[in-house]
Amino acid sequence: MSNASNIHLFVRVVEEGSFSAAARQLGQTPSSVSKQISQLEEELNARLFHRTTRKQSLTEAGEIYFQHARQIVTDVREAKLAVSNLTQAPSGSLYITAEPDLAQTYLVPILPEFLEKHPKVNIRISMSAARIDILEKGIDLAIRMGHLQDSSLIARKITMSQSVLCASPTYLKTNGTPKHPEDLANHNCLSFRTAPGKKEWNFTKEASEINVPIKGRVNVSSLVFLRTLLLEHIGIAMMPTWIIKDELKKKQLIPLLTDYPLNPPNTPITAIFANNRHLAPKVRVFIDFISEKLKDDF
Repeated sequence: MSNASNIHLFVRVVEEGSFSAAARQLGQTPSSVSKQISQLEEELNARLFHRTTRKQSLTEAGEIYFQHARQIVTDVREAKLAVSNLTQAPSGSLYITAEPDLAQTYLVPILPEFLEKHPKVNIRISMSAARIDILEKGIDLAIRMGHLQDSSLIARKITMSQSVLCASPTYLKTNGTPKHPEDLANHNCLSFRTAPGKKEWNFTKEASEINVPIKGRVNVSSLVFLRTLLLEHIGIAMMPTWIIKDELKKKQLIPLLTDYPLNPPNTPITAIFANNRHLAPKVRVFIDFISEKLKDDF
């Protein structure tokens, strides 16, 4: 069997374009590189290079061998990285971007425990609802709500966020309680996000879809702010249950139209990262940590 170091050397020579270039990269002499390639050729009983005084080029056998040898070198590197990721303590700076509401509501309370468990990891968080190019910005991990567009990035679902239509008892006492989605036309329906265009809420009933255009006097881009407006008895809003769970428990907010399930019934919360075959330990442990912490709260 060919010596592994000779296989690696052969691939380096091909990639660098010459014996001398490979020798410089490896800190060897050209004659030493040439000798090792000759040993490999003897083992294979085949000439791998056409040698001239000016350059080296692959023979037909060399071309075939290179395709397989390059894969072997890649697999060995990947195997070492995979083992390293299992045994290496997570360390370094972890750059995260997350939607502000999610970061403030859920990341803040759990970060102290994560930092205590992983003392060699430093956290940098950018709170933004914008869809940032994480590769361009050098971001390790994005945490997003909503259904994602196809991309070259990897998405791992952390949990599912359920939403409910709700309002305060005071608002309902003053304005009445809607019994059917179409009754929402007579209410001040507060909207999350400020994007222009037609707004509607979608419901299902006995396999039929009900699409209701909504109108309201306030549109905001913060769920925390929207929760405050609800508690000020201004209107009705569609809210994720994780951000109003205390208010629901205390009956400060009342679920509405529960016989008409929202469509879609829930929204994924997803960890997004670059398309690497093996995650850096700092990224892997953080995703595992938040997945475990959040699974029972949504």
